[in-house]
Amino acid sequence: MEDVRTQRPFGYWLKHIDRALEGGMARLFAADGLSRRGWQVLNTLAYEPAAPDRVDELLAPFRSAEEPTLRPYVDDLVDRGWAAAGPGDTVALTEAGHAAHTRLAARVTALRTRATECLTPEEFGTLMSLLRRVGEHLDATEPRTA
Repeated sequence: MEDVRTQRPFGYWLKHIDRALEGGMARLFAADGLSRRGWQVLNTLAYEPAAPDRVDELLAPFRSAEEPTLRPYVDDLVDRGWAAAGPGDTVALTEAGHAAHTRLAARVTALRTRATECLTPEEFGTLMSLLRRVGEHLDATEPRTA
């Protein structure tokens, strides 16, 4: 008899994986009092300074009706001394912010490695391609409103 877990729908596994990643990241960042969203904002600003509106654009898939802007996370990084106001409305990581990003990125990389170590590189590539295709298809047929 087939295991009932293999009969679960597509959405179940997506939610299951998301919750597992959310929990893993919560444990990774607990000592720093950072959340997964806080990490995503920190990681985004590590690439280049950005205005809070631009951070919202770049991280649009993570915004919701309950959390329409990620500005509070930008403000938290500024309060921590990990980011500072730059030219115009931009915010850039400080030296302390870059150090925190480097330290936390190593933990995130380890979690991502653990999450995907059950896949061959080819399987991982296929998985990413399929997920991207489904996402693009859904965006084309049901445009995102948040």
